[in-house]
Amino acid sequence: MNNQNKQRRPQEPILIVEDRVENQALLLGLIRQMKVEADIAGNGQIALEMLAKKKYSLFIVDLMMPVMDGNTFIDKLKEIDNEAIVLVQTALDSTETIIEIMKKGVFDYIIKPIFPEVFQKTLNKALEFRYLKDVEKNLNQMESNKLRSQLEWLNYKENLRKKGTDSIEKNSIYNLKTSLSQGSGFGAMTTLVDMIKSTSQSLEDGRVSVDPEILSILYENNEITQNMLNGINKVSELLDYDLKLKSISGAEFVDKLKSFCEIINPYLDSKKVNFNFSKLNSPCKINIDIDIMGMVFEELGLNAFKYCKENSHIDFYSHVNRGYLIISVKNEVKNDSYGGIPEDMEKYVLQPFFRIHPPVEAVNKIERFGIGLGLTMVEHILNKHNGLFFIHNAKDHTSDTVELCVLAECFIPIL
Repeated sequence: MNNQNKQRRPQEPILIVEDRVENQALLLGLIRQMKVEADIAGNGQIALEMLAKKKYSLFIVDLMMPVMDGNTFIDKLKEIDNEAIVLVQTALDSTETIIEIMKKGVFDYIIKPIFPEVFQKTLNKALEFRYLKDVEKNLNQMESNKLRSQLEWLNYKENLRKKGTDSIEKNSIYNLKTSLSQGSGFGAMTTLVDMIKSTSQSLEDGRVSVDPEILSILYENNEITQNMLNGINKVSELLDYDLKLKSISGAEFVDKLKSFCEIINPYLDSKKVNFNFSKLNSPCKINIDIDIMGMVFEELGLNAFKYCKENSHIDFYSHVNRGYLIISVKNEVKNDSYGGIPEDMEKYVLQPFFRIHPPVEAVNKIERFGIGLGLTMVEHILNKHNGLFFIHNAKDHTSDTVELCVLAECFIPIL
């Protein structure tokens, strides 16, 4: 066994759940030939007791056992860990029996009598699958931890008060308005407090006179800042949120895309933009948290609207390919250095708080995630569904002239 294959395996041992001593010895010998550790449980009850004390990478389960049979054990195992990898041993090879076994969510089945080469090949596939699932889980956890630490840092920084003593002239109001239009948010709030401090006047009756224009900007920016804080709170909740998965047809979900984007409709006329939604003709089923996944397409619709050209279309396409329901959102952008997402920036835009372009304050009130967190959360939600997300520039050849557009692509696994 070469080192590369050995590395593509989980760290935990295998648990053999088998009552017959001769079968235990056979399986243990074949597994150890592959340089993999394994433990033995004589029945399902013993296996559950061992599982409570130790982690296992996967389970090889015989169906016919005393005390607790394999079917019962698998049901209880899936209650503990729905993603547990199970190989089932069975002497019955009828289609009906195999279908019933696979319905339990097992990885594969092994027909008795066991042929060593076939068994080791099947086991190797299961071990590599477990390894890849563990890698994926660890990567997702790392990204979640990274985002969480950045959110904690931002909350800390937001609570600090600026202690500088620089004077601010009233003629800086115009510059502050410009800064606010680019989404200053937290920084502008402390600047406004400093402005009030430096320009306000104490009156004889103990009251303080403040420039009404500064107060107006303060109220406006407070609303922006509050929305940002709400977005941070929402992100924090979603990081630890347990998905409420529901099976739904792909076509039914695609039909819901229009309703997810309804919150944006009142703003479309301002840029003379309209949404186009295609139908899905390929039958498929997906297992998703509908409300949470709806946030993805609300965010992508809003993101497309913010940076699209005036007098253009935002198109939602859907199709099935290679085991995924793929939903793409396309918007035309200006064909200049400011438009779109350059190739070297495609990964950066998914990072927390990173922006290529200034925010669009006109739609700030309806943004669920602000301060550069929108695309980050789109990727996070799709990752939690074992899906994929990509966003990049593309060339649209469907019109008379080739148009620059941005394409956001969501890959949702089908059942």
